[in-house]
Amino acid sequence: MFLPYGTQMINETDVQAVMDVLRAPYLTQGPRVEEFERAIAARAGARYCVAFCNATSALHCAVRALGLGEGDEGITSPNTFVASANCMAYCGATPVFADIDPRTYNVTAETMSVRLTDRTRLLLPVHFAGQPCDMASIGARNRAASA
Repeated sequence: MFLPYGTQMINETDVQAVMDVLRAPYLTQGPRVEEFERAIAARAGARYCVAFCNATSALHCAVRALGLGEGDEGITSPNTFVASANCMAYCGATPVFADIDPRTYNVTAETMSVRLTDRTRLLLPVHFAGQPCDMASIGARNRAASA
């Protein structure tokens, strides 16, 4: 039996929405992108939202916006897509890998904290295979370390 990596549910409304965009004069930066950004900002309670073509681009821009560069370090998981480390390397920062928990396959507050240095400017935990990282303990450990 074949187990798909992922499945989707696409109905005729979805197909029509795509066709409307494909037939419009703007394919990539048209009014539908702005509508999407406004809807996400409203849902998140944020003032702004910027849509990206993929998560790799979004991570790269986020690291750039944080001002990371030469001499800075960011801690992430070795058990992830390469973009989690590349977004730092693209900006001149050094990716540092924390060990993962053998039960969840995620980094933990403890495994990230042992990798902290005075050059650490970013923690980039990655949720893996439907198993979320314990963000409360990672946040609490980070706040305690920076105090």
